[in-house]
Amino acid sequence: MADEALLDAEPATVTGPAPGTVPAADFGAAADEPAARGRTEIKPRVTERIAEVAAARVPGVAKQEATFGRGLPRAEARQAGQRVRLQLRIAVLWGRPLAQVAADTRTAVAEQVNALTGLEVDTVDVHIETVLPDRELTIAEPRRVL
Repeated sequence: MADEALLDAEPATVTGPAPGTVPAADFGAAADEPAARGRTEIKPRVTERIAEVAAARVPGVAKQEATFGRGLPRAEARQAGQRVRLQLRIAVLWGRPLAQVAADTRTAVAEQVNALTGLEVDTVDVHIETVLPDRELTIAEPRRVL
Protein backbone atom coordinates (compact mmCIF):
# COMPACT_ATOMS: atom_id res chain seq x y z
CA MET A 1 0.00 0.00 0.00
CA ALA A 2 2.82 2.39 0.75
CA ASP A 3 4.26 1.70 -2.70
CA GLU A 4 0.98 2.71 -4.34
CA ALA A 5 1.04 6.00 -2.46
CA LEU A 6 4.53 6.74 -3.83
CA LEU A 7 3.38 6.02 -7.38
CA ASP A 8 0.35 8.31 -7.05
CA ALA A 9 2.37 11.20 -5.58
CA GLU A 10 3.15 14.19 -7.77
CA PRO A 11 6.77 14.64 -8.86
CA ALA A 12 8.80 17.04 -6.75
CA THR A 13 9.71 20.36 -8.31
CA VAL A 14 13.08 22.02 -7.83
CA THR A 15 12.83 25.73 -7.10
CA GLY A 16 16.55 26.57 -6.80
CA PRO A 17 20.02 25.18 -7.38
CA ALA A 18 21.12 22.14 -5.46
CA PRO A 19 23.03 22.92 -2.28
CA GLY A 20 26.76 23.49 -2.87
CA THR A 21 26.48 24.20 -6.61
CA VAL A 22 27.09 27.39 -8.55
CA PRO A 23 24.12 28.67 -10.58
CA ALA A 24 24.75 28.67 -14.34
CA ALA A 25 24.38 32.46 -14.52
CA ASP A 26 27.18 32.98 -11.97
CA PHE A 27 29.55 30.41 -13.50
CA GLY A 28 30.74 32.63 -16.36
CA ALA A 29 31.46 35.57 -14.05
CA ALA A 30 33.51 33.42 -11.67
CA ALA A 31 35.52 31.92 -14.52
CA ASP A 32 36.62 35.35 -15.77
CA GLU A 33 38.48 36.21 -12.58
CA PRO A 34 41.88 34.45 -12.36
CA ALA A 35 41.94 34.55 -8.56
CA ALA A 36 38.62 32.75 -8.44
CA ARG A 37 39.83 29.89 -10.66
CA GLY A 38 42.78 28.84 -8.51
CA ARG A 39 46.53 28.98 -9.00
CA THR A 40 49.22 27.14 -10.89
CA GLU A 41 52.33 25.96 -9.07
CA ILE A 42 55.41 24.94 -11.05
CA LYS A 43 57.79 22.70 -9.13
CA PRO A 44 61.54 23.34 -9.36
CA ARG A 45 62.11 19.89 -10.91
CA VAL A 46 59.93 20.87 -13.87
CA THR A 47 61.97 24.02 -14.39
CA GLU A 48 65.19 22.00 -14.11
CA ARG A 49 64.04 19.50 -16.73
CA ILE A 50 63.06 22.28 -19.16
CA ALA A 51 66.51 23.86 -18.68
CA GLU A 52 68.28 20.54 -19.27
CA VAL A 53 66.42 19.85 -22.52
CA ALA A 54 66.97 23.42 -23.76
CA ALA A 55 70.71 23.19 -22.99
CA ALA A 56 71.05 19.86 -24.79
CA ARG A 57 69.68 21.45 -27.98
CA VAL A 58 72.38 24.15 -28.12
CA PRO A 59 75.05 23.46 -30.77
CA GLY A 60 78.31 22.48 -29.08
CA VAL A 61 76.71 21.11 -25.91
CA ALA A 62 77.20 17.37 -25.53
CA LYS A 63 74.88 14.99 -23.78
CA GLN A 64 76.88 12.84 -21.38
CA GLU A 65 75.27 9.81 -19.77
CA ALA A 66 76.13 8.94 -16.18
CA THR A 67 76.66 5.54 -14.63
CA PHE A 68 75.26 6.76 -11.31
CA GLY A 69 73.01 9.77 -10.80
CA ARG A 70 72.17 12.23 -13.53
CA GLY A 71 74.34 12.96 -16.54
CA LEU A 72 75.02 16.25 -18.27
CA PRO A 73 73.48 18.72 -18.89
CA ARG A 74 72.23 18.96 -15.31
CA ALA A 75 70.29 21.88 -13.86
CA GLU A 76 69.43 23.07 -10.37
CA ALA A 77 66.64 25.62 -9.91
CA ARG A 78 65.89 27.92 -6.99
CA GLN A 79 62.46 29.48 -7.20
CA ALA A 80 60.94 32.31 -5.21
CA GLY A 81 57.45 33.27 -6.29
CA GLN A 82 57.54 34.01 -10.02
CA ARG A 83 61.36 34.28 -10.20
CA VAL A 84 63.96 31.57 -10.75
CA ARG A 85 67.74 31.23 -10.64
CA LEU A 86 69.39 28.35 -12.47
CA GLN A 87 72.73 26.58 -12.02
CA LEU A 88 73.54 24.59 -15.14
CA ARG A 89 76.36 22.06 -15.63
CA ILE A 90 77.22 21.11 -19.20
CA ALA A 91 79.74 19.21 -21.31
CA VAL A 92 81.09 20.94 -24.41
CA LEU A 93 82.37 19.30 -27.57
CA TRP A 94 86.07 19.72 -28.40
CA GLY A 95 86.92 22.56 -30.75
CA ARG A 96 83.97 24.77 -29.86
CA PRO A 97 84.62 28.24 -28.33
CA LEU A 98 83.72 27.76 -24.66
CA ALA A 99 82.61 31.34 -23.99
CA GLN A 100 80.32 31.34 -27.03
CA VAL A 101 78.75 27.98 -26.14
CA ALA A 102 78.17 29.17 -22.56
CA ALA A 103 76.56 32.42 -23.77
CA ASP A 104 74.34 30.59 -26.28
CA THR A 105 73.31 28.12 -23.59
CA ARG A 106 72.51 30.89 -21.13
CA THR A 107 70.29 32.67 -23.67
CA ALA A 108 68.51 29.54 -24.92
CA VAL A 109 67.76 28.23 -21.43
CA ALA A 110 66.45 31.58 -20.14
CA GLU A 111 64.17 32.03 -23.16
CA GLN A 112 62.82 28.47 -23.04
CA VAL A 113 62.13 28.48 -19.29
CA ASN A 114 60.38 31.84 -19.55
CA ALA A 115 58.33 30.79 -22.59
CA LEU A 116 57.13 27.48 -21.11
CA THR A 117 56.61 28.41 -17.46
CA GLY A 118 56.10 32.18 -17.43
CA LEU A 119 58.70 32.47 -14.68
CA GLU A 120 61.11 35.41 -14.75
CA VAL A 121 64.67 34.05 -15.06
CA ASP A 122 67.06 36.13 -12.94
CA THR A 123 70.29 34.29 -13.69
CA VAL A 124 71.58 31.23 -15.51
CA ASP A 125 75.03 30.27 -14.24
CA VAL A 126 76.71 27.92 -16.73
CA HIS A 127 79.48 25.64 -15.45
CA ILE A 128 81.46 23.72 -18.04
CA GLU A 129 82.23 20.42 -16.34
CA THR A 130 84.13 18.70 -19.14
CA VAL A 131 85.17 18.89 -22.77
CA LEU A 132 84.38 15.80 -24.80
CA PRO A 133 85.85 14.72 -28.13
CA ASP A 134 83.63 15.57 -31.07
CA ARG A 135 82.43 12.40 -32.75
CA GLU A 136 82.93 13.97 -36.16
CA LEU A 137 86.56 14.74 -35.36
CA THR A 138 87.32 11.28 -34.01
CA ILE A 139 86.06 9.49 -37.13
CA ALA A 140 89.08 9.90 -39.35
CA GLU A 141 90.46 7.90 -42.20
CA PRO A 142 92.23 4.79 -40.96
CA ARG A 143 96.00 4.96 -41.16
CA ARG A 144 97.72 2.74 -43.63
CA VAL A 145 100.58 0.72 -42.42
CA LEU A 146 103.14 -0.06 -45.13
